[in-house]
Amino acid sequence: MDFFDKYKFSSDNPEEFGINPNDFKKSDVLDESHLSNLLSTSIRITEDIIPKVYKSIKSVFKKLKVENKFDFFVTSDTYQANASCNLMSVSSKPYIILTSKLIELLNSKELEFVIGHEVAHYIYQHALYPNPQTTENRSLKLNILNLSRAAEISADRIGFLACGDLEASLRTNLKLASGLDDKHLNFKFSAYLDQLRELETLGKSNSQLFSTHPSFLIRMQALFWFSMTKEYHEFFETKKKGSCSISEIDKKIENTIKKVIGNEIDISNKEILDRALFWGSLSLYLIDKKFTKSEQDKFIRQFGQKKASKAISFLKISNKDMLERKVNDSFSEASNLLKTDKNSLFNDLKKISQTIEGNQSKKNVILNKLSKVLGIH
Repeated sequence: MDFFDKYKFSSDNPEEFGINPNDFKKSDVLDESHLSNLLSTSIRITEDIIPKVYKSIKSVFKKLKVENKFDFFVTSDTYQANASCNLMSVSSKPYIILTSKLIELLNSKELEFVIGHEVAHYIYQHALYPNPQTTENRSLKLNILNLSRAAEISADRIGFLACGDLEASLRTNLKLASGLDDKHLNFKFSAYLDQLRELETLGKSNSQLFSTHPSFLIRMQALFWFSMTKEYHEFFETKKKGSCSISEIDKKIENTIKKVIGNEIDISNKEILDRALFWGSLSLYLIDKKFTKSEQDKFIRQFGQKKASKAISFLKISNKDMLERKVNDSFSEASNLLKTDKNSLFNDLKKISQTIEGNQSKKNVILNKLSKVLGIH
């Protein structure tokens, strides 16, 4: 796994959602119903039946130096050029399905890119990632979608390594986006960069904000940047140093994605974080049921005059239950943040608690209660 972790996109981090793919355990009870269905409706790809595709599959595992533990199938679909990898958690093998349209559309190198991409989804255990459709919370949904887009960047990189050809990797994205084959396409990468620049100039795109996949233009740009890294040249032993590192291009990719989807995710996360810090801090200040002048001055220094005035006005018309509701609501909302943000929030609260007078054990009770609401206890 260390080999694949080396090339993983930094934003592709499921631990931010409390998921550790290494904890995944297969069931001892095998359910072969999915395999039975595939055997009934699709054709298993073997050297005897579909030799050209089988050759591409064999080449991918040879380049990636991993064992082929997959079942490959081709299914009839003359409209959609698609591929999917399903994690059969209760069966003997994972499987990858290629549509007939995909095989007709792509040449052998381009097919290797797609196969490598799908193999990466399995190795990175992307199927264990949360589904954005399972939540109505807007902030959580946007964070999950961001993770989903990041997973595609990671898988693209492994697809690139699997086929070993930059132009084939770029051309695959173009073919899948357009549905057109070589008879109609004149591949000119600079022209597609112009289209990406126009997309960036237009600013926030709601369709991209709520998409599980980055734009094919961003994916092409990301692959081009990846080909310039020292890690890429090390993999292919080109004897070139590369002009940048993966960590450097990761930042560039993140900035490009933000230009297209806008800053709503960052703004939303910060607003939720600030709200929870405000109400959590106020509850700590009121541990002794007082909000003295010196404490108010300290609160002003921490949150500014406007927020301090808001706190004072609220306390004049509220009671303990109303404050607790504000605190609980803000922390319930913050529980949907990324793990890094939640830890940052809790650490800030601990620092603030140390500057406040009062019984430390009582402050610890509040901190422990808030950490449980955040889900970091």
